[in-house]
Amino acid sequence: MAAPQSRAAGGQWHKHLLLSPPLAFFAAFALFPLGFTIYVSLSNWSITGEHRFIGFGNYATILASDTFRQSFLNTVVFAVVTVLLQYVLGLTLALLVYRSTRGQSALRLLLLVPMMFTPVVVGFVWKTLFDPSYGPISWLFDRVGLPQVPWFSEQLPAMAAIVIADVWQWTPFMFLILFAALRSLPTAPLEAAMVDGASGRRLLFDHMLPMLLPASMTAILLRSIEAFKLFDVVYLMTGGGPGVKTSTVTLSAYFTGLRSGDLGTAAAMTTMLLIVVLIATMVLLRLLFWAGRRRSRADDAAALQVERDDVPDPTEAVDAPVTTEVR
Repeated sequence: MAAPQSRAAGGQWHKHLLLSPPLAFFAAFALFPLGFTIYVSLSNWSITGEHRFIGFGNYATILASDTFRQSFLNTVVFAVVTVLLQYVLGLTLALLVYRSTRGQSALRLLLLVPMMFTPVVVGFVWKTLFDPSYGPISWLFDRVGLPQVPWFSEQLPAMAAIVIADVWQWTPFMFLILFAALRSLPTAPLEAAMVDGASGRRLLFDHMLPMLLPASMTAILLRSIEAFKLFDVVYLMTGGGPGVKTSTVTLSAYFTGLRSGDLGTAAAMTTMLLIVVLIATMVLLRLLFWAGRRRSRADDAAALQVERDDVPDPTEAVDAPVTTEVR
């Protein structure tokens, strides 16, 4: 008995050995940078390399900073507004393309074009479009008699311009996930609802959206994680201005660490952002798990109802009138 057990243990050892290269890669390029960033955030590390351990002093500094609080608020506003708009527009486009009968492939390809551009290109293009001097949007406003909008000199128009650029680029991502989810929906419940006389509105809100809930939560989770890291578009379009009215946490960390040379404070900013993103991710994952359990229970209830409908009612046979043939 000892020999087979030892051979089995040896086989298990070889299986674990095969996992060592990806584990080493993960440790080198994920765990080590994370640990090093946390260590830097607990020191007064400067760009010259001089540093000493100061504990949570950097965190106290950024929490008392009006600039960081403004950047953090802007980041949250950008994330919530852009993800919400992207989801609504992506779902609308997915439903329209799903119901179309002609040119569906061409529409899918056309809608995915904005996602193929890099964020740097998107920021440069939309900055040109919104430019008050020679941008086509300002020219169009002038032609139709609308007042000129100070896109980059006031906070609200500048934030609106950034939101428009980000929504234009990443709405196709929402569309792609939701359209694939629509294509995978079971048709039996939808056809049964249509036979029962359900309107298009009831069909959407009572059947399609509940079945799309897991895919919706997944898309929102992925986009929320990326939205909190918004940097390129803001840097290219406004540079965080006017002042710091459109700055984000990542942009503030960039200016603090690489422009001012205070790497410890910049690392504390990014670590705080990581903590917030982790909390938001845990909440969304919890909602995703709840949505999956709800979907599973709904599918089980629907299958049970179908089975009950297929079973003949024994009372019908008892209550049926008995006829006798008289010869």
